[in-house]
Amino acid sequence: MIPRRWAHTYPGEWRDLAQWNRRDSFGEEPAHEQQLLSRWESAFAKQVGRPHAAAINSGRKAMGLIFEHLGVGQGDEVIVPAYTFKEILPVFDTLGAKAVPADIDPETFNMTPASVEGRISDRTRAILALHIFGVPCDIHGIMNLANRHGIPVVEDCAHSLGSSVSGTSTGCFGSAAFYSFDLIKLINTFGGGMVLMDDAALAARVRSCNQTDPEGFTPVYRKARAARIEQLLFSAGLMYPLLYLLATPALKEGMNRLYRRAQSTLRSAVRYDAPQAQLGLHKLTTLEQRIEMRLRCADVMRSLLHPSIHVQRVPEGCEVCGYAFVVLLPCPAAPVRKQLLLRGIDAAVEGEIMDDCAAALGYDDCPVISDIFPRLLALPMHDRLSEKEAERVARSLNASI
Repeated sequence: MIPRRWAHTYPGEWRDLAQWNRRDSFGEEPAHEQQLLSRWESAFAKQVGRPHAAAINSGRKAMGLIFEHLGVGQGDEVIVPAYTFKEILPVFDTLGAKAVPADIDPETFNMTPASVEGRISDRTRAILALHIFGVPCDIHGIMNLANRHGIPVVEDCAHSLGSSVSGTSTGCFGSAAFYSFDLIKLINTFGGGMVLMDDAALAARVRSCNQTDPEGFTPVYRKARAARIEQLLFSAGLMYPLLYLLATPALKEGMNRLYRRAQSTLRSAVRYDAPQAQLGLHKLTTLEQRIEMRLRCADVMRSLLHPSIHVQRVPEGCEVCGYAFVVLLPCPAAPVRKQLLLRGIDAAVEGEIMDDCAAALGYDDCPVISDIFPRLLALPMHDRLSEKEAERVARSLNASI
């Protein structure tokens, strides 16, 4: 079976993780550990092209700290994409703010300057601009609109490490940006995130927040172990029953909750620390090579898919990182997903990919996401995927619609 996702690890990583867990620490002097974390932050900031980077134990916490720093609070509104993870919405509730969804472009799956403009009110305090599945949104258009209204923009770059617009990396346009290092991200440190910004005060605030969390490597190791078990089940051909249950309508909701939980951020609020920084530094060295491999696989699928299957459009002047390969079908995706499963292809639909946040927030005036949500399908895309497997995926999908 070809898995849809596969957590990237370097050779010997499982051994390193087990050794660190036995010590429940990295085994280095505190000063050296801090130097390692600082090296990781500096290397990441250089990779993206912003002055400051600060690590934190989850991308979601990173997002909350940015909006808090921007002064978002009681009675404010934040414009968010109608298509994103609904798990981010409680962040705004905590701040006393209201998330307002902006509809998406059916070609790129990103929100647009026009949809954002239609949501601006005298209570709008910020805009969250997501580069969905690694394809940049019209960030220039959104920034021009935001600047006219004096509204700060925060970039959600959880999917877009390695993507760029006219040669400038995503994450360099808004007031700040945040990244995720969860299991299926291009850099996987088994949880954690990074805030990038020009504002040194925000960087200091994020670092201070990280230092207040308790030390401890065990929760990181448990997450790594869960990923390892999933990989072993795939390799042994034992994932099929679980995926079949996930594809069964009567069991879908319960299984989807379990599936989401496996991808979620660390439940224990442990500090993002030296072991994860070491993982990040190691994986950063192979980032460009792995992106190239993903893009070759994406090109294979794009070249073979039936014309009735819409592949997410990449705007002119943009370079993408190949984070995910999501297509829009001419028919409901759930039955097709089940057919693919019978052909040995793991795919995902509906809330297993992302959420219709317009519906989750009680809005019925986002017609694009309402129309295309049931027809979106996420195909396999990860560092382990080969071009031969990509060809099999495309041909299997053509035969399943």
